[in-house]
Amino acid sequence: MRLFFKSGIAVPAAALSLAMLSSLPAQASVDHSATLAAVKTSTAPPLDASLAAPAWQSALKATGFFNFTTRTPARYATTAYLLYDDKNLYVGFTCAQAGTSIVATQTIDDAGVASDDNVSIAFSTSNNASRTYTFSVTPHGVRAESSTENARFAPPWKAVTTILPSGDWSAMMVIPLSDLHAQGGTAQTWRLNFTRFVAATNDQYTWAYEPTQIDTVSPQNWPALTGIQVATGAARPLPHADIYGLSTAGTDRRQFQNGIGNFQDENPRSLGIDATLPLTSTLSLVGTVNPDFSNVEQDQTTIAPQEFRRNLNEYRPFFSQGARFIGLSGAFPLMFYTPSIGIFNRGEKLEGTIGKGTLGALNVAGAGFDDTAFGYTYARPDNSLNMRLEGVAADHTGVRDDTVGGSLYSLNPHSGFVNEVNIQQENGTSVGTAGDAQSFLLATGMFSTRMIADLAYEDTGPEFNPIDGFTPTNDFRGPLFNTQFNGVGGHGSIKSFTGGVFGDRYLDRSGAVHQADLAANAGVTFKNLVSLTLNDANSELRSYAQAFPVYTGAQVTPFNLTSMAFGYRDGTPSPVDLSYGWGAFGGAFTQQITSSTTHQFGRVGLSLEYDGTVEHAMAGPGGGPVNSQWLRRVSLTRSFGKNTTLAFGLRSINGTGGFALPGNNLAFSFYRRFANQDLLYVDYGTPAANQTLHRYVVKYVFHLGGGTGT
Repeated sequence: MRLFFKSGIAVPAAALSLAMLSSLPAQASVDHSATLAAVKTSTAPPLDASLAAPAWQSALKATGFFNFTTRTPARYATTAYLLYDDKNLYVGFTCAQAGTSIVATQTIDDAGVASDDNVSIAFSTSNNASRTYTFSVTPHGVRAESSTENARFAPPWKAVTTILPSGDWSAMMVIPLSDLHAQGGTAQTWRLNFTRFVAATNDQYTWAYEPTQIDTVSPQNWPALTGIQVATGAARPLPHADIYGLSTAGTDRRQFQNGIGNFQDENPRSLGIDATLPLTSTLSLVGTVNPDFSNVEQDQTTIAPQEFRRNLNEYRPFFSQGARFIGLSGAFPLMFYTPSIGIFNRGEKLEGTIGKGTLGALNVAGAGFDDTAFGYTYARPDNSLNMRLEGVAADHTGVRDDTVGGSLYSLNPHSGFVNEVNIQQENGTSVGTAGDAQSFLLATGMFSTRMIADLAYEDTGPEFNPIDGFTPTNDFRGPLFNTQFNGVGGHGSIKSFTGGVFGDRYLDRSGAVHQADLAANAGVTFKNLVSLTLNDANSELRSYAQAFPVYTGAQVTPFNLTSMAFGYRDGTPSPVDLSYGWGAFGGAFTQQITSSTTHQFGRVGLSLEYDGTVEHAMAGPGGGPVNSQWLRRVSLTRSFGKNTTLAFGLRSINGTGGFALPGNNLAFSFYRRFANQDLLYVDYGTPAANQTLHRYVVKYVFHLGGGTGT
């Protein structure tokens, strides 16, 4: 919601209220050792971005924000306020910005605000910092929210904003406690941070800051908010369900995408349900029957040649909720990678937190498979100790595959010193020798805002390849190292700079070098938001006509690529990015060109991309025949209010010298989110297909009960 002042009295009154709040005692940025008392109010402040209500005078106040981008005190003053009562959290922000233009181009709620000016509150309600919520708003009142527990988190909440004639702005949020999962008990302790993004200068401000901090989103770096008294059940989301009805038409009405990105002939599903039943304030039972697979929300197509299998993003509701409690949370190889599970018929899941532990367990079944997976993690609130146990039992037609693993991670939040050990063991019908189906990692390192340094030893056996997992390569053992330095400029034209080196050398069981990598990077960003990056990566990968245990027909293939990239206004609503890469990649001399830009024109958004891959049979750009592939992508969006969008996408790929299949694809979609949280989709085709699918999909989702994704 956007507020406008229409009288000659309102503006001075708002300015006076902001001045009164600014006169309260100042408080500098804080680190994870700080403890702050929550303030409970008996009188809820009205939904008013001027923050003039008397209740705000007693609120928890946060000032002294730090510019995390430049590692200096923030240029513009920011003050955040926090109150709560038995039903809601009340958050206020006042933001000085006179002299720098406000950027607020986003128009749709619940779709992200990262490229606009915005303010955010983030808090972890769990004892082990495993469940984090973030609520953000732009100067034009466009809202966004996220939860580390569910990628589809979008419950109802409120925000209002005011832009003053001076160029300063303020905001107020009202967040229902029923949107959250909070620990039980009469006096709770959360972790808390306030952040602000200034788009015109691409600067991220944070209230919580310490020298070992590598980002603004990790709860172990946030202060503790104590004494929160929440009535039993107030922070316990209500049961909720999404029941969909779907209709399809067109000559390709039976073509749908499976979990790994391929399209296949399937019977359209006309009815299904996803449901969540909170068992406690922190633990939920999740179920799905006839889950919908018709809406592919992301175009993950790329023409860039790949050295290893490509990692896909998961978008399906059942797998998205509580994903980090079971899978998709560790380093490769992953024993449980949900995109490898194709179209399924039903699933049940238990997910959430218990004390300082997180728990996830699921069973999912479809044609020819019935798989079970679990994960349990114990972690201290500051992440100084993290212990994890996980396992997968995959039962496919003619194949039984069981994998179990555990990890131990320690962190010293004062020094930034970390240690990790991870081991996984696979057993089943495809495993001949248990010792050859193990994966092991031992790592140590240090990190801070300026430097990251890691040293590790990895050993993944030649038979380790869980059927429900993601294993880019196996049969390798050896060391790796990684260093990355991040610096900031001073009074000159440089805003920040980076540099790093990465390397590894892995042997297979025959004693030959299976994989060897050496890469270096350097980059600089100027204060005018021009960025330049140089990367040089040299890699060799050995393959065999017949691998372990005989090792015949060995072939070593180089995957070398040097690239230069130019960026302008990255992080803002109108970035421009160009890159050019070249090298002996995959047995051919390869050139890769990428270019992209996006722009917002009021309620209309335009995105353009043009990429090319050119392969030469002989070393050097002038030798041998040329095999090329070119990608052109255009997308156009139009918003109608904050809850309705219409989008068109056109993608064309020609040639066979890249990663994708050639073809032209036209798709459009209409989306409407109603006040009662029901959803309407009207789609033609899908942006993820290689060709235009002559398929119309109309889907209506009936939402019942508590907030979406809670």
